Amino acid sequence: MSRRRKVVISIIGGLVVVIGGLIAAFFLSSPTPVDLSLDGPTQDIPLDWLDDEASSTAASETPDTEPEAHGASAPPSPTVTTGRLAMIGDGKPFGEETYELVLSEDRATLRSSGRFWFKVVVATVQVTFEQVLEGGADLRPLSYTAEFHAPLGFDRSVRATIEGNRATIERSGGTEEIPIDPERTVALGMFSTYALLPKLVSLRSAGDSASFDVLAFGGPPNQGSDGGSSGDELPVMTVERAGSAFLRADDLRLEADRYVVTSDLGENELYARDDEFLALRAGDEESTLWVYRSDFFPDGLEVEGSTSSR
Repeated sequence: MSRRRKVVISIIGGLVVVIGGLIAAFFLSSPTPVDLSLDGPTQDIPLDWLDDEASSTAASETPDTEPEAHGASAPPSPTVTTGRLAMIGDGKPFGEETYELVLSEDRATLRSSGRFWFKVVVATVQVTFEQVLEGGADLRPLSYTAEFHAPLGFDRSVRATIEGNRATIERSGGTEEIPIDPERTVALGMFSTYALLPKLVSLRSAGDSASFDVLAFGGPPNQGSDGGSSGDELPVMTVERAGSAFLRADDLRLEADRYVVTSDLGENELYARDDEFLALRAGDEESTLWVYRSDFFPDGLEVEGSTSSR
């Protein structure tokens, strides 16, 4: 199995058990056509992210706005970040996800929804999902829920609560409790949860590298069988800030922080700017996985070059 497929299964592994049933069901039904387009709302890239030439061009095309009125300062409010992700495997789209991350003084909430699709027999099957991850101000996980909706009633769900040094996980196949180290544990589910990794390094590490124990909510009902723990040990992931990279989208060029994400799935690259996720790249010359911010880069994104600090 290619590493790209392993990465995808680690994210959506809870639905692997559904595929067998879908194959049988599709021999007995007429599937609904799936819209495979990735069109969606976009947002402007901050000008200070771009290089000088691109920034000047973008500024000249931006209409003038009235200066803000100066008055009493507003009370502190939560920071809200929104994004839209495109998922590309071996050059072909296979999914999309939109998310909202709300950070306050004592709470973090990530909400997302999306869909992905795959071939079953001669038809393309679509699965939709919703996900909510609640955490503390330092992004330590407190609860997680995800609902997956597949055709013909092949739905799946996962719910988890994390209290102290124990995580209680309810899946469609049953309930289990897993011992954890709350100082090291992070929760990963669908791809939007990877958008938290740059912030996690900043919040929970004094340097440019941090290691985490991973509660992988993409795995099947038995957490120890695929993408989850082995016995009482959670898989370990290391995230290291490793220099910078230049990203290009059409005529725009920007410099981004480059992170290397290492786990039992191998070594992947993540790109961010000011702790905001931009893209994730996994795989090799034979097979690649590319997840990027389609709200910033609706026509795609590529890595132009990088400098390593390692």
